[in-house]
Amino acid sequence: METFKDKLLQILKNINSEYFTVKQLYGILQTHSTAERKAITDTLSELEKDCEVIFDARNHRYRLVNERDYGKAEFQGNARGFGFLIRQDGEDLFVSASKTHGAFHKDTVLYRRVKGTADEAEIVKIISRGMTHVVGTYDKTNNARFVLPDDQHFASDIYIQPKRDMGAKNGQKVVARITVYPNDARNSPEGEIVEVLGFPNELNVDMLSVARSFGLSQDFPHEVQVRAEAIPQTLGAKDLEGRRDLRNCRIFTIDGEDAKDLDDAVSVTAHPDGTFTLGVHIADVSHYVKPGDDIDKEAFNRATSVYLPETVFPMLPRELSNGICSLYEKVDRLTLSCEMTINAKGSVTGYDIFPSVINSCHRMTYTAVQAIFDGTMVDEEQDKYSDIVDDLFAMKRLAEILQRKRDKRGNIEFDTKEVYFVHDAKGRVVDVKLLENSFSHQLIEEFMIVANETVAEYAETCCYPFVYRVHEKPQEDKLSVLLALMRGLGINVKRSQEIHNSVLQDALIQAKSTPYFNLVNDVMLRTMQKAKYSDVNTGHFGLASRCYCHFTSPIRRYPDLIVHRVLKTAISGKLTDKAFRAYEDMCYDAAKQSSIREKIADEAERKACDVKKCAYAERVIGKTFPALISGVTERGIYAELPNTVEGFISVDKLGVQLTYNPQQFCLYNDAVKFALGDSITIRVESVNRQACKIDFSLATIS
Repeated sequence: METFKDKLLQILKNINSEYFTVKQLYGILQTHSTAERKAITDTLSELEKDCEVIFDARNHRYRLVNERDYGKAEFQGNARGFGFLIRQDGEDLFVSASKTHGAFHKDTVLYRRVKGTADEAEIVKIISRGMTHVVGTYDKTNNARFVLPDDQHFASDIYIQPKRDMGAKNGQKVVARITVYPNDARNSPEGEIVEVLGFPNELNVDMLSVARSFGLSQDFPHEVQVRAEAIPQTLGAKDLEGRRDLRNCRIFTIDGEDAKDLDDAVSVTAHPDGTFTLGVHIADVSHYVKPGDDIDKEAFNRATSVYLPETVFPMLPRELSNGICSLYEKVDRLTLSCEMTINAKGSVTGYDIFPSVINSCHRMTYTAVQAIFDGTMVDEEQDKYSDIVDDLFAMKRLAEILQRKRDKRGNIEFDTKEVYFVHDAKGRVVDVKLLENSFSHQLIEEFMIVANETVAEYAETCCYPFVYRVHEKPQEDKLSVLLALMRGLGINVKRSQEIHNSVLQDALIQAKSTPYFNLVNDVMLRTMQKAKYSDVNTGHFGLASRCYCHFTSPIRRYPDLIVHRVLKTAISGKLTDKAFRAYEDMCYDAAKQSSIREKIADEAERKACDVKKCAYAERVIGKTFPALISGVTERGIYAELPNTVEGFISVDKLGVQLTYNPQQFCLYNDAVKFALGDSITIRVESVNRQACKIDFSLATIS
């Protein structure tokens, strides 16, 4: 029902003049009584409070707000009370403690700029709260009960109401739900404890704390779990209808030893004319998860599986992710296949996309495949895989061809490091080690990339609604800094009107033969924009790909599931006008939600690794290690150990007066220079687990 407020707002929008007075409104609404006039002035005050109209006190008149008056952004808090507004255009605004007006970390707020400043704002309205649950340490002192947040951005402790602490003990990690936000910023929010995680030194409490702080859970809502448990774990005759039967083909999976959600399998045939037929067979999750059902809604909300050390928070219930959808060895599984004919230059000359059923003949691992390539596999194991050895070497030849083709077109290959954590019998971290990225990993990556490109090209050619994986070019200001740095280091950067992938690729290759490779690699990596999902294809800069999507992991990524639905509907001839419009909305929503959730997953995974690295660093306090300078600021330098553990050395610990040069990423004086990428030797000094920070000191310069 339309309220008087709605009616008045509509009238204001129809007034020809930008400004209006109260008397004008009295006349337009033909008010005569005092009560009617009071209703108008009260409603105007309400509209002003809601930031829908602005009152010009000097001229005693009103006007509707426009986009220049206010903006909407996410507030990023600070423990000292101030904060920043994180805007989509990348121009962040500073908010002083006196102008936060009750906003807390991650709140979505309405703001206006502070007059006379270029980058300051004040918050005028809180649109929605960002953190309803907070992970922290329970502090029960002298009958005062508070939760001290782990997240340093949340600028207030939470007062726990009497009898609402679930029996938590002093010092335990807990999850608190905020029940009352304060009207006065000087007061604390009130809440109740909804989960007790345990004491900080207890097994897995650190990872649980990280998971809960990002809203991650391994449990699914009851209705989702019930529906998942009702799904048969074997195939029936009806499941096979309309599918190409590939169960007698040599198809197998290649994954890590610990992987349980096996969503891609591969096959290859090498032909005498030098061409190959590559098959990429992906778990058909869309057969089981239907649009709008309970499982689909939960999968949309999660949008991605999140992988913390030794713990997975799956997008789908285990009955699907580790059950009927996973392409296990020697069992029939439903798949969506993309078979490609690829010539000796790596070009796809033909392809076919179709629903299928497979039976994986082997569950291969990267380690086993690499051992076959290297000739180090023991004889009995070699005999076990003798039926696919020729296929594996054909795959190796094809992957090398695809890799050369991508390199030729300008693919930028960064030197990124992944780690795993070694634990003792009590679950404590005793070492951090680099994961080996052998050619067997690269082989699967090349096959997935070419399948993703082929599927995306097909969808774009047919003008289907779709979810693309896009990666925009670096922003000009960041790119200028990178180019200036590389030229200053003597790296020959090709000059052109518009920067091309191959220019950066060539510069990175040049840097490999210099002492500055780590510096150039790190700065170039930071210069790149973040890849995201979109329903509009704009290409993938990093891969030098004109058209790209994610098709190969529907068990753990929601966009892949949407891609499968569109493809299967189109292939079956059922992409009606109604279905087309429905998929347009579905693709837009999935791209937006998945980009948001991917960012959260990345933050959670990064935080979990940092927590584990802090636990390791505590064990090696006082020890010295070689390191590379990984960051330089006015306050000091960051240094990274060979196993990627990073710590900070403040300028006062460097022992000399230094000048900061942001263009050259260095601190220097006449005698010494500390630059990004330089080798140094450090001593581990201290660890602050709460803040997730490690402090180093300089031992000797190598």
